[in-house]
Amino acid sequence: MENIKIIAGFLSAALFCGMFSVLPASAEAAAEYTASAQMVASSGYNTNVMRDGKEGTVYTFAPGGTLTITASGPIAGVSVKFDKKPALWHVSAGETQLDCGQHAFLHDYADIASLGASQIVLTFDAYVSVSEIRIFGAGDLPADVQVWEPEYEKADIALFSTHNDDEHLFFLGLIPDAIARGKKMQVVYFCHHNGEPVRLHETLNALWEVGLRHYPAMGRFPDQYSENLQWAKNNFTNAGISYDSVVAYQVEMLRRFKPDVVVGHDVNGEYGHGQHRYNTETLRKALEISADAAQYPQSAALYGTWNVPKTYLHLWAQNPLTMHYDTPLEYFGGRTAYEVSKAGYAKHNSQQYTWFTGWLKGGGYTKASQITTYSPLKYGLYRSTVGLDTGINDMFEHIVTEYIKGDPDGDGAVTVADAQLVLEAAVHLTAGLESGLTDAQTDAADTDCDGALTVADAQLILAYYTVNTVSEAAADWSEIVF
Repeated sequence: MENIKIIAGFLSAALFCGMFSVLPASAEAAAEYTASAQMVASSGYNTNVMRDGKEGTVYTFAPGGTLTITASGPIAGVSVKFDKKPALWHVSAGETQLDCGQHAFLHDYADIASLGASQIVLTFDAYVSVSEIRIFGAGDLPADVQVWEPEYEKADIALFSTHNDDEHLFFLGLIPDAIARGKKMQVVYFCHHNGEPVRLHETLNALWEVGLRHYPAMGRFPDQYSENLQWAKNNFTNAGISYDSVVAYQVEMLRRFKPDVVVGHDVNGEYGHGQHRYNTETLRKALEISADAAQYPQSAALYGTWNVPKTYLHLWAQNPLTMHYDTPLEYFGGRTAYEVSKAGYAKHNSQQYTWFTGWLKGGGYTKASQITTYSPLKYGLYRSTVGLDTGINDMFEHIVTEYIKGDPDGDGAVTVADAQLVLEAAVHLTAGLESGLTDAQTDAADTDCDGALTVADAQLILAYYTVNTVSEAAADWSEIVF
């Protein structure tokens, strides 16, 4: 087309945007040296408590304390389960040291194959108690060894669970169903269970069992018994926790994870639990203000703002949706989401006495659809910026996951609005803030395919719109210049 300059090399650059990698073939099962390895602590005390298979027994290290591990072959990985609170730690062999613990995972794993050593030294930076240590050679790890990824920067769906087991009770099926569909599921807890460290271990064991691989956001508030909303509020006030600080936490989590879909508790707290109600009340408040940078500016400065497209509440009567958790899932070898959640809740050994246990262990239940009391299948669309559901029972209805090039707002056309959206995102990035766009939106916005979101991308989008819509010249991206 004569009136449009062709940018040399632009098409070849675009092709590189679709580069792919080939995954390596599966390795052999890793040898485990846990039982046979020699473990000697700098304190001189017996270290076998760290390999007795009991998460409730611990070994405490002082700052700078060390543990020397000697195995019969090269050690490729070390799994460490901390008690209550993790610490920075290091693994060294000879003059080489690897730093670990940067993500503060309670259940941590260090890939140390690069050391190639059969004797290593673990050093802990602070007072810390260790529950369990496992030692492995090269190869595929056992299924129960947890190698966590950090929390998502951008989630598809976020579950705001009050306690560390509600996700397998009132929300049973939600996590495995989302994971089986390839969704980025982020679990956000309201309460912590620091006073019951065994529940922290159970939490991670259960989440790993149901397929979660990105670490949950552990709660910020104490677990306190309450039978109604005011009781829960009074508990927090007496503990020195203000209502404002609770709302600030909810806003921070929404901005931090930028979920397309949020799921929260029943406004009546299912069976009336005050903290369930408090969680949902403050979440509802946060949903209305998380897009306003003037509200709680500290988290806005850290993460940018976010207006959640869709929010579902458990048992919400308006705009109802019924989930399907009794359908076999190929991802989980033919098990249903309900069956996977049963296996997850079974990891909460300390909670098996509760009356909810009948839903997940015996009690005549074999399907999620048989649970009629506080049914885990029943939700309602509480809030939406993308329109109402049409009855297909899909929480992701109207959530755009595939974007055409130059159309980051997902309306199916390249317009001035797309250029404006990209310009605002580029300004945010320049200011050191989050762009506010999803990964898929960012890919669509990166029109020059340089791997960065800049003003140049916005200019290209505007040029494409001008040529194709205003001038009706019908040019492709390789012919656009600004």
